[in-house]
Amino acid sequence: MALVDGEALTAYSFEFSIDGQTIPNVQSINEISQATQTIETKSMTPNGLYQIKQMLGPRQSGNMNITVLSTGDPAVTAWFMTGLTGDFKGARKTGSLIYKDTYGTPVMTIEFSELMVTSVSYGAVTAGQSSAISMIIALTFSEMKVS
Repeated sequence: MALVDGEALTAYSFEFSIDGQTIPNVQSINEISQATQTIETKSMTPNGLYQIKQMLGPRQSGNMNITVLSTGDPAVTAWFMTGLTGDFKGARKTGSLIYKDTYGTPVMTIEFSELMVTSVSYGAVTAGQSSAISMIIALTFSEMKVS
């Protein structure tokens, strides 16, 4: 369902899942990006003019970071440990990010193919401070489709 003119998507509500399993306690999803290389061609026209053109080259893989509260839930850590322990075939997953409106109705979905974890880092811990421990998970993917 499209929003009314003048309204924009907000980060009010979203859902992130891997192979259909919703990942709980996702705090943020950052830096979703995918790009293509560009190819520059230089040539001379038949009448002697120097010409420079840019063309789209091959598509590059994409990247994103998600921040998840560290709850000690083995179901959450199992999916990213697969690739980090060397199971390259099992590491490739499908993922989806569903943006929802203020009523919880899905507005836009981004699907990621061949999603893999490239790194995991745990947030800082300070003695005497009562703050949540979070994990920052860096992911790469082959393709993303927006619907």
